[in-house]
Amino acid sequence: MQGEDLKFLQEHFTLQYEGEYGNMFVGKDANIIICEMTQPYTPIEDFMNLLEQKRELIKKYGCEKFIFDKRAIKGFHQPSMEWYYLTWKVEMYNNFKLAKHRKLFTTEAWFLKCIEAGRAEIRRKDPGSIVHTLDIKVCKDLKDAYFN
Repeated sequence: MQGEDLKFLQEHFTLQYEGEYGNMFVGKDANIIICEMTQPYTPIEDFMNLLEQKRELIKKYGCEKFIFDKRAIKGFHQPSMEWYYLTWKVEMYNNFKLAKHRKLFTTEAWFLKCIEAGRAEIRRKDPGSIVHTLDIKVCKDLKDAYFN
């Protein structure tokens, strides 16, 4: 993170996990956890392990909103996205009632098209999943994700 996002992060969050592919921050005054992806591409096993760190932070601190900063990602991997939506998000909702998810993406049009196509495939594969009823929004920056 840089600029205004970095300043906001430092004011409102504390670093709780630092890894090769991402970092996790916990809100100082709000029940929010941020996962910041730090590499252009993360192998699926490492992606799964990173989000398991999030599970441990939820157990310790609780979490009403999850902000997922994926702006560093430069590659799209559909199997990772399907696991994230159809397994991880469902488990987080069932186990912790985590229903608010905010996303920060690169603004590159091709990447956003991949995300759109990936979500359509997930809806096609499992149209009845609870994940389709969760409060999921794409935000422009960290402050937007925090307050909305």
